[in-house]
Amino acid sequence: MTNSTIDLSASPIRIPVHFHGVVYNADHFPGGARTKGLEGGANCQQYVYELLRHFGFIIPDFRSSELWEDTEYTVVAETMRRFDLVLVNSRPLAWGAHLGLCLGSDLILHLSRRIGLPAIEPLAEMIRRDEYGYFIGAKTACRRCLREGQT
Repeated sequence: MTNSTIDLSASPIRIPVHFHGVVYNADHFPGGARTKGLEGGANCQQYVYELLRHFGFIIPDFRSSELWEDTEYTVVAETMRRFDLVLVNSRPLAWGAHLGLCLGSDLILHLSRRIGLPAIEPLAEMIRRDEYGYFIGAKTACRRCLREGQT
């Protein structure tokens, strides 16, 4: 892992500073009793959902298989674009999949147990590793409430 991988200032999307040093915490997952935003860390799903919400997207506290099956808040992306949710796994199943956020240009922002902090990596590099060897697909969040000054 290189320092450039975890240098979120290099992102094509301006990632607020409070998202930079978030530590991986498997116990802080979407809808979890002890989960409150990013306080105390987050798992991959909680991290990505909080970032999407920061940018005005409306996304429920889905687990990965629920996200993949959802058709009300998300649609399957034919081509990955900025802000799309990316699912990868060690097997060809959405259940238990790792979640990241497409930043554009095949770059994925994700929070993994192995790295421990948010990182930006090309999708092709991620799927070379056994834990992410299967690209399940990408989903586009289709509900958004833009706040003034937001794009």
